[in-house]
Amino acid sequence: MARVTAKKAPAIMKCENMFCAGCGHSIFDRILGEVLTEMDIIGDTIICSDIGCNHQFQYSMAVDAIVPPHGKMGAALTAMKRVRPDKYALTIAGDGGAYAIGLGETMACATRNENVTFFVMNNTCYGMTGGQLAPTTQIGQWSSSTPRGRTVEEHGLDFDVVQVMRNLDIAYLARTTIINPAEINKTKKAVRKALEKQRDGKGFGLVEVLVPCPTNWGLTPVKAMERIKNELMTRYEMGEFIDR
Repeated sequence: MARVTAKKAPAIMKCENMFCAGCGHSIFDRILGEVLTEMDIIGDTIICSDIGCNHQFQYSMAVDAIVPPHGKMGAALTAMKRVRPDKYALTIAGDGGAYAIGLGETMACATRNENVTFFVMNNTCYGMTGGQLAPTTQIGQWSSSTPRGRTVEEHGLDFDVVQVMRNLDIAYLARTTIINPAEINKTKKAVRKALEKQRDGKGFGLVEVLVPCPTNWGLTPVKAMERIKNELMTRYEMGEFIDR
């Protein structure tokens, strides 16, 4: 039997990740670390860290980062890029931070077509604070603040960033996931393309990544991946929607 050798983590990944078992954030952080390494832009990158599970990347990834108030990544990234246009300015954000408390800043950044990049992890809940209802929580989905499931009448429809942004004059918009090697490769290509748009001065890019939250979904890591395939990927349109 042929031996399978694990791919060595890039040097930017300085220690083991600190996420829950099966969390999709750790996979995305590895993807981003590989892209920054392959593009040779680690020293030219400043990551704007949102408050949330994604905030843990700072402890495992050797890259410069700042932390603005929760949800204010769009405003902070705008300032960062205008002050240092020679740097890559990006955020790793959660769906709560980007689409709830930070929706105004996210949309303002997009409508101005600021030359920055958003990577939004969509796990359909507020992962860090106990799995409460988030903008992306699905209709019927249980959460710690919707014990009978989300309903349209009581909580409104779930938020779909592609439907909101797909007609904006921005550089790049895509939705991917990380449930298997093929999807991981698609995500990596989208991450690189979004950063290349920024490199070339094209403007705003956003990649939403569907990631599992086994802890707050009450599922095993394997079942959480299956939920993305069977429920979220059938609900959300996948792929590239704007590529200018």
